[in-house]
Amino acid sequence: MKAWVRRIEIDTFRSTMIELPGVAASVIVGRAAADIVIDSVRVARKHCAFVSDGGRWRIEDLSSSGGTFLNGRRVQRHTLTHGDTLWLDGTLLVFLELSTAVSADFESHVDSNPDDPTRIRVWADWLLEHGDQFGEHLLSPTPADWVLEGLHPLLADGRLELEWKSGLIHTARIRCINDATYSDVELLARFLSLRAARWTRELTVDLSTWVMPSASRIHQEASAVLRGLLNGPQLPVLERLSFGYFTEAIEPSSLLLNLLGRVRARFPKLTTDPSRFMRPVGEATLTVIAVEAGVDFHAPQARNGRIPLGSGVWVGSSGGPNQLRALAPGVPRSGVFQSFVVRQESPQWCLVPMQHGVSLNGRPAVQTRLLPGDVIDVRGTQFRFDVS
Repeated sequence: MKAWVRRIEIDTFRSTMIELPGVAASVIVGRAAADIVIDSVRVARKHCAFVSDGGRWRIEDLSSSGGTFLNGRRVQRHTLTHGDTLWLDGTLLVFLELSTAVSADFESHVDSNPDDPTRIRVWADWLLEHGDQFGEHLLSPTPADWVLEGLHPLLADGRLELEWKSGLIHTARIRCINDATYSDVELLARFLSLRAARWTRELTVDLSTWVMPSASRIHQEASAVLRGLLNGPQLPVLERLSFGYFTEAIEPSSLLLNLLGRVRARFPKLTTDPSRFMRPVGEATLTVIAVEAGVDFHAPQARNGRIPLGSGVWVGSSGGPNQLRALAPGVPRSGVFQSFVVRQESPQWCLVPMQHGVSLNGRPAVQTRLLPGDVIDVRGTQFRFDVS
C-alpha cells in the first residue's frame, strides 16, 4: 500500500497529493531546503520529517522551536496511521495510506448522474482492476473507515454529520463550535478534501450555534466559507448551500451577496436563493413521536401532536413519573418536577435538561442549541424539534 500526504492550504482551500517514496526514506518538511516547503516564518528551515522504517512511517520533530503537533498534540516522534493530521501554520498535512488510481474519465461519467448505480458499479470495477481500494468502498453497503481520513471523532461528537448514497456523500452538515483541533474553516477544508465529498448534493455549514456570535462575526465566517468554496475542489452536483436557521432574519451584506453570486456561477446546479441565504425559522414546535406505555402525557396547547413553542416550553412530571406534562412559560407548575426546558435564546432555540434521563439524538443531553429534526427523549417519551 502506498503512502501519501495530502497538503491543504487553509487560506485558499487548495489541496494537493504528495506521494511518499516506497522505500526507506526521509522526507523533510520545512521553510527552506526541504522536500515539502512551507513558506512561513513560524516554520523552521528543517522543521520535521516523515521517516520510513521497516514498512512503517513515523513523524519526527527536527528540534524545531515551535514544535510539531500531530492531531492537536505536540510530539517528538510518533508512528503514523491513516488519517493522522499535522498542523503547520496555515497548512494541514494529512498522512494517508491508500492506493489511488487515475480515474478522471470515470469520475466525469459519474458527475453527470451520481444517482445511477450502473455508472458507479462500472467505476468501482475499474478501480478494483487497478488496485484502488476506493472501488471496494463504493460496492460496500456501509462506508469504510479509512475513507473518512481520520475524521471519526468529529462524527462521534456530532460536529460532522454525513448521509451516504452508493458510497458517495450526499448530504453534509458541519456544526460550527469552538474546537481545539480544527477551526470551522479548517474542518470545511478537511471535509472538502475527502474523495467521497466531490458528489455532495446538500452542504450546511451551520453558523447558528447556540452560543451566538455577532452578526458581523456571522458575515465574517460566511465570507470565509464562500471563499473556500471558490478556491476549493469542484463539487459538480452541489444543489443546496445553507448556513443554518436563525430566529431573527440576518440580511446578507453586499460582500456576501457578491461572493454567493460567484459561488453560484462556479457551481451551476446550486439553487441557493440569496433571500434565503441565512434562513429565519418560522414556527418552532415539538412533535410528540412516541409515548412510553403507561405514561399519561398531557399537553393542553398541543395541536395534532405538535406543541407550538412560542417563547418556550417545559416538560416535567407531577404526581409520579408516569404523569408527564408539557406547558408553556407562565402556566402555574407548582409541585411539578421539570425534566427539560426548551427556550428561545435569540437567535436560536436551546435545550436545557433539568434532570438525568434526558437524551438528545440518543446521547445524554447537555445544554445545547437545537437543530431541526433533533429528537429529545424522556424515559421513552420522545419529542422531535421542528421549524417551519
